[in-house]
Amino acid sequence: MLQKRELTGQRAADLGIVFTILVCLGIVALGTLLLHFPLEAPPPGDVGFFYEWQRADPDFWSRATIWIGFAVHQLLIWFTIWYAREHYTQYTDKLRPANYWALAINGVFVVLHYLQTAFFYDGIAQDIPSWTAQYAVIMMLFVILAMENKRRGLFFGRKVKFRKEFYRWIREYHGYAFSFAVIYTFWFHPMVTTWGHLLGFTQVLLVMVQGSLMFTRQHLNHRWKFLLEILVLPHAALVALNQGNSLVYMFLFGFLTMFIVTQMHGLGLRRWVKIAFSAGFVLTVLFTYTVLRAPYQVNEVIRIPMIEYGMVFVMYGLWWLFARFTGRFDSLREAELQTTAGD
Repeated sequence: MLQKRELTGQRAADLGIVFTILVCLGIVALGTLLLHFPLEAPPPGDVGFFYEWQRADPDFWSRATIWIGFAVHQLLIWFTIWYAREHYTQYTDKLRPANYWALAINGVFVVLHYLQTAFFYDGIAQDIPSWTAQYAVIMMLFVILAMENKRRGLFFGRKVKFRKEFYRWIREYHGYAFSFAVIYTFWFHPMVTTWGHLLGFTQVLLVMVQGSLMFTRQHLNHRWKFLLEILVLPHAALVALNQGNSLVYMFLFGFLTMFIVTQMHGLGLRRWVKIAFSAGFVLTVLFTYTVLRAPYQVNEVIRIPMIEYGMVFVMYGLWWLFARFTGRFDSLREAELQTTAGD
């Protein structure tokens, strides 16, 4: 008798990559069918922040379908996270009910968003400024930096000493925050065919897969997590390039800086490989800001890293204040228990 083969986290991640490729091919196939939708023109004096992929004639159903889809998708995924946290404590190779539910929910809503784009085009971008989607991604990135500090460090492999309760707090709540960031970003954009959108949907779909693999060992796989983290680099650079402005240098070198300063130190690379990456980065920056750009514009290299690393410490500071004044530090609780026992 044949035994049923249970799905592992690694196998689910592989299938998630295949599904993502198929979705992207479907978006490409959908491209010409969307040309009949009239798009809103940018206002006079627009400086490049206008989101051009929104209908000029939105109606009730174009808005209702997108907002209902986003809300129901989000609430259902939050439920799976809550259920997993209530019922699972150990990480395993095999998927459990909450993993299957999350994968199914995400898959169904990906298809629904595809159909919603085909029939109505619009995304949440119709009603919400584009910077909100950017800030959602920024939030996810700096929380990842804080989480991974314990393993790979924050600056050239050196770890910043954060309290253990801080890591416990991030571990407990990051799933809710990340799912909001990725599902909000997913429903923000219509499924249109540009390289920026295709790479963006590739990243958010794979992050959905990662979230669905909660409490599996694949969820902790460092190289898999790095892939999801680094995909923001080509996506952001291509979006800026498509808009035809110089922000492409800020995004390209900003995220490359974060790779050199932080991310590559968690990949187990040999020392000479790190030196080669660092030397290539420095030479590229020198060439760009002496030949292609003016030297004073080199500040573009550090804009994004300053925001991301700065937000790590802002988040820690706010958490520390909250934890300090609510007695959430273990040392404070132990002191209170000792005081109570002595009374």
